[in-house]
Amino acid sequence: MLKRLKSVSDSAREDARRKRGSLTYIGALGCRSRRASRIALGLSIVAYSLCSWADPVLPTLISDHMVLQQGREIHIWGEADAGEKVTVSLASHTATTTTDADHRWSVRLAALSAGGPFTLTVLGNKKIEIKDVMIGEVWIASGQSNMTFALDGAEGAATEIPKANYPQIRLFTVPRKIALSPQQDTLPAGWKICTPQNARGFSAVAYFFARDIHRKLNVPVGIVESAWPGTAIEDWIAPDAFQADADLKPVLEEWNRASPDERQFAANSLPLELQFDDFELIPVAASSVGKTLANFDDGTARISTGGSFSYNWEDAPDAPFELVSPGRGTTGFAARISGTLNGAQAATLAAAYNQDGTAIDLTSYAGIRFWVRGNGSFRFRSKQPTVTDWDDYAAPVMKASPDWQQVTVLFRDLRQDGWGVVLPFTQDALSGFTIESLTTVEYPPIPVSGLYEGMITPLLPAAFRGALWYQGESNALKAHQYRKLLPALIQSWRDGLRNKDLEFLIVQLPNHGATPVDPGESAWAELREAQLITSQHVPQTGLAVTIDVGDPKDLHPHRKLEVGERLALWADGTVYRQPIEYSGPLYQSMRIEGTEIHLRFSHVGAGLEALNGEQLRGFAIAGADRKFHWAEARIDRDSVVVSSRDVPSPVAVRYAWADSPICNLFNREGLPASPFRTDDWPGITGK
Repeated sequence: MLKRLKSVSDSAREDARRKRGSLTYIGALGCRSRRASRIALGLSIVAYSLCSWADPVLPTLISDHMVLQQGREIHIWGEADAGEKVTVSLASHTATTTTDADHRWSVRLAALSAGGPFTLTVLGNKKIEIKDVMIGEVWIASGQSNMTFALDGAEGAATEIPKANYPQIRLFTVPRKIALSPQQDTLPAGWKICTPQNARGFSAVAYFFARDIHRKLNVPVGIVESAWPGTAIEDWIAPDAFQADADLKPVLEEWNRASPDERQFAANSLPLELQFDDFELIPVAASSVGKTLANFDDGTARISTGGSFSYNWEDAPDAPFELVSPGRGTTGFAARISGTLNGAQAATLAAAYNQDGTAIDLTSYAGIRFWVRGNGSFRFRSKQPTVTDWDDYAAPVMKASPDWQQVTVLFRDLRQDGWGVVLPFTQDALSGFTIESLTTVEYPPIPVSGLYEGMITPLLPAAFRGALWYQGESNALKAHQYRKLLPALIQSWRDGLRNKDLEFLIVQLPNHGATPVDPGESAWAELREAQLITSQHVPQTGLAVTIDVGDPKDLHPHRKLEVGERLALWADGTVYRQPIEYSGPLYQSMRIEGTEIHLRFSHVGAGLEALNGEQLRGFAIAGADRKFHWAEARIDRDSVVVSSRDVPSPVAVRYAWADSPICNLFNREGLPASPFRTDDWPGITGK
């Protein structure tokens, strides 16, 4: 959207997607030679694409180590020369077709049971063999940063990663891409066998889900991760869904008011050129001389404290970093980042004070100044080892001008954006800084449906058992609208996949933020309610309740094992029809008896209990005045009885209704009750 309400996760979009490794270049010649080789490679790719029609071409999703959905008709598709005969064989099944005038071909093979490995053969003017093909269970994992949160950051990673050897689990990550029209294929990608090395950077939630499904069913499992940190749900919904619902048309209209540059950035890319020179530390004492950090005069990107600048070419392949002459003066060099950027790329120039990344004490300095010129914007971020979630201490975004200008960044003015863990600024232990190089549109909005078109439409010809959805943080301030948006997303995916039975499992947002002293309103509680309502009214959906595994201070809680396991439990109990309790207690009905309200639940399992045998907590009760008070609550067999001396004539109850509530209702299977309310009074995000 063009002007989305500012929330903590809007900043997450700007920051979390930039977690990357980096390569260090300390010489200008090295930069130039790499750039030249990349240009040559790009030309060869273009040439190949223009002359390759004579041979069958397969989408990236159909590649070595892939998993195909068992029990479903198998769809294989691709491109070739118009009129070319193409024959596809898998196991004992074969089908033949002829490429149409648009160079496209498609065949369908009979369903297969779980097993493998097989070899898929595609024979046209050339023979292609796709090896190590498995038949099993295939799921999409989508959402924002908590879905992309990698296994190597999850709690217990040191123990879990070495054990992630599962040859029959296969992982596919859809590269990030924004598009304004349906895409035939993803950017270059491929299936990977689940090994410790391949699993460590993959979605922790998706990995734990796949592992549980594989262990319990003993079949191959394929997981396609198509997710992007900080994104809103409307980015992932098919455009037709907004036209079909009058309440959702305003969402689309917001994007229609985007500026021409924002539209250009979404459709393709925008130019960027920034030059930096003469970095120095500013002494606290005004009479002291500043300390030179880097001026590139010797043709290297070294820093005087022992470190160097680095740049990740893969993050911004069309906007390389190089040293150019002359620098700010008539001699020497300047550091330049130039080319084009699109919405999926991040051109970040990183500086490490020490080559090994260790921190240094900068308490004797007030800040850093440097010179910049060019066409674009930039943002300075200080790095300290205590900040691990990328919510670094940062300056505001600044714009460059064609002429050299000096920029002064004072440490005292740096601030965290507020979406991550709030930590003190450690000027006595700083490891470096980064400069984000941005185009003139800075952090532009992702267009409505932009990720559906760019990252979901390439998957639509394939067959999937279901989808995992972990998203909502970016929409919390519009939680009431989410009641419409989430069902619209589910329906649009089912329509696109031509699978009305697609299973859809939702992660309910965990606890995060403030714990209230008194009962009150909460946008996060309303978002959880929208997720609960969707799971209750949209067929073949499920809800993994995570109200007990979040972190009040961290938007990205590290307890991802329980999230994946609870999603798998729901799949086991519903999709795969295992005789287990797969959900925590879900509110069902209420009955008023005098001064008490009796609540009944489904999914009580072996019985209700308060965690660790404590008194039930998290319940609030209100009368006709709609003023809630903390309540006393007790378990009475399969019910909970709620009352308060302050509410002699109760009419409504709420449970765990807060951003980060203190609550402890579970069933004896150890699964938490979903937050709920019995009233339908207007909330803070809509009627």
